[in-house]
Amino acid sequence: MFAQDIMNTDITTISADSSVHQAIDLMVAKDISGLPVIDNDGNLCGLLTEGDLMRRIEFGGGRSAGNSDEASLVDFNDYIRSRSWRVSDIMSASVISVAPDAPAAAIAELMFQHKIKRVPVVSDKRLLGIVSRVDLLKAIVAAPKERTASGDDALARAIRARLQGDLGLETDAIKVSVQDSRAILEGTVSSELERRAIRVLVENVKGVNGFIDKLNLT
Repeated sequence: MFAQDIMNTDITTISADSSVHQAIDLMVAKDISGLPVIDNDGNLCGLLTEGDLMRRIEFGGGRSAGNSDEASLVDFNDYIRSRSWRVSDIMSASVISVAPDAPAAAIAELMFQHKIKRVPVVSDKRLLGIVSRVDLLKAIVAAPKERTASGDDALARAIRARLQGDLGLETDAIKVSVQDSRAILEGTVSSELERRAIRVLVENVKGVNGFIDKLNLT
């Protein structure tokens, strides 16, 4: 699954020349926490978020800190960002974006690494859509489960294979049987965490309709 498959194309944008008042009104009206910023040519040039707006002087941002000598120095960039009423002065110009064919897993990794909630999808500087954390969650729910052969014996074989392949567990220690699509696991596990991992594995095997846990802790 790729960015173009899960992105939201119903995007609310704002011009770089717009005012902060307009941006806030849009965020409140649309109940959104960020706005892509476009230039006069319609190209993506920045991103304005709630975090950017919270730096304004009305919320205590932009003031000098430190000892008396340092307090006399002015951080011009901070001064502009905390007092300007122009979106282009407040927005984050360094935007992390992805191409339409970016895999969903790569987008999730970007969000995790950079601690961001949304990623614009861009092609030749043109904004095509936005992928948010919610879009990724929807994609996970909608993803089809891995197919397995039908029948109790086939299900049991699939579970045994995944116990070894996914969890690295020796199937000699765990007996797997399936009756009327209900998986029955017997044997010993080393921890409650291992037991939970086994349960999750079984529940993700397509065709299994129930899990009977007869596992014991060593």
